[in-house]
Amino acid sequence: MLDVDYHHGNGAQDIFYKRDDVRVCSIHGDPSEEFPHFLGHADAHGAGRGEGHNRNLPLPRGTEAETWFGTLDRAIDWMNTSSPTALIVSLGLGTFVDDPISHFRLQHPDFDSAGQCLAAIELPTVLVMEGGYAAEEIGQNVAAVLSGFETVRNA
Repeated sequence: MLDVDYHHGNGAQDIFYKRDDVRVCSIHGDPSEEFPHFLGHADAHGAGRGEGHNRNLPLPRGTEAETWFGTLDRAIDWMNTSSPTALIVSLGLGTFVDDPISHFRLQHPDFDSAGQCLAAIELPTVLVMEGGYAAEEIGQNVAAVLSGFETVRNA
C-alpha cells in the first residue's frame, strides 16, 4: 500500500502495523509541522511480525516536485523489495501547490507524471481517492493522474 496524500496515512498504518503480509509506505508532510503530529515519523517501522513492513517518508513544508518524485522513487524501490503482487494507492491530492491546507508544491502536470510512475510499477493497481482541498482543481488533478496512468498502461 502506498499513500501519497499530504497527510500521513495513519489509518492504513494502524491497520497493518503488526502484519508482515502488507507493506505500507506513506509520503507526507513532516509530522513535526503537520497533522497528525503524533504519527508518521520516519522511525516508525512496524511492530512484532510487522517490523520492517512500514515506512514513513515525511517531507518538509514547501517540498517541490523534484524532491517529491525522488521520494516516490525511493518508496517504489522499497516496496518492490518484497515482490508485491498488487498495489493499493491512497491517492490524496493535497500535494497540489494551491491546496489551502497543505504545503507541497506539485503543479497540474506533475499529477500526470505521478500517474505514469504508478503505472510503470506494472502491478494490478487500485487507486483509492482520498481527496484534497483545492476544490476547483481536484477534478483536473484526478483526471491528470488517470491520464498518465492510462498512457503507460496502454503503451
